[in-house]
Amino acid sequence: MTLLIALLAGALVFVLFSPPWEGRRTYARRVEEMFSLETSQRLSETNPRSLDYRLMAGGVPLRPVTFRLCTIALGVAACALVWIFLPGVPAVAVGVVCFYAPHAWLADRVRGRGRTIDRLLPLAISRITAGILAGGSVVDLLAQVASSLASEGANPLAPELELAAKEMRSGDRTEALRRLAERSPSVSLGNLAQLLNSYLDVGGSSYGASLAEAGARMQEILTARGRAQAKAGDAVVTARIIPAALLLVLLYLSRDPLMHAAMSALPVQVVIGAAIALMAGGYLVMRSMVLEAA
Repeated sequence: MTLLIALLAGALVFVLFSPPWEGRRTYARRVEEMFSLETSQRLSETNPRSLDYRLMAGGVPLRPVTFRLCTIALGVAACALVWIFLPGVPAVAVGVVCFYAPHAWLADRVRGRGRTIDRLLPLAISRITAGILAGGSVVDLLAQVASSLASEGANPLAPELELAAKEMRSGDRTEALRRLAERSPSVSLGNLAQLLNSYLDVGGSSYGASLAEAGARMQEILTARGRAQAKAGDAVVTARIIPAALLLVLLYLSRDPLMHAAMSALPVQVVIGAAIALMAGGYLVMRSMVLEAA
């Protein structure tokens, strides 16, 4: 009966949560929609703390109610499956972890949008500063850089710059750059918006040179951060493998009658459940620290 519940819950997760099979053209169109001007406009009008915002920013084509149902089904399926080998507190702990895992994955997808912007920002800064030193208009430069980035492939930076240029043309330029800094998922892009705002307030060729120097320093920082993130990937992979290996060892040991009887005792179950929760929480904290430090 427990196995049947696990299979039914897993089937529900697969039906609701798994994306439909799609060809390369369909996938490319979805990526373009995710990084489009319309999506950036909708994100700027949506509460950043809402689940609807996180789903849009993460490129997950699900409604909030569907996503919540999927997380519940995933938690129930994991709990029922582990219950076969480790009934009691450990199964419940695994179910809670699997319930929370999609939310952590979605939050990482949203932060990934900012990391993608950081990877593209050095190129955008070099083009913007070169245009400013040549006497170009900030509005025109933002539109041109957005167009050039979009022509190189779908990315989240191009629509942000395009939306900022559109708002600067139709309204107050200072307010448009302030909105760009507020909605930006990248701190570096927000800093660039503040630099451009200061340039518009002061102007002049001397400040243009200062802006170019600040942009060059920002490029160096972003490039170094990219190299650090690449090196930190190994530590994240290790942190992911260790908890999974320990869980597999526990499931294997539970097949022995004596070990199964020992693990059925409530104190042992509490310890195992706490260890599972600590391993999952430790992985999330370690991953967040590694990515933020990089």
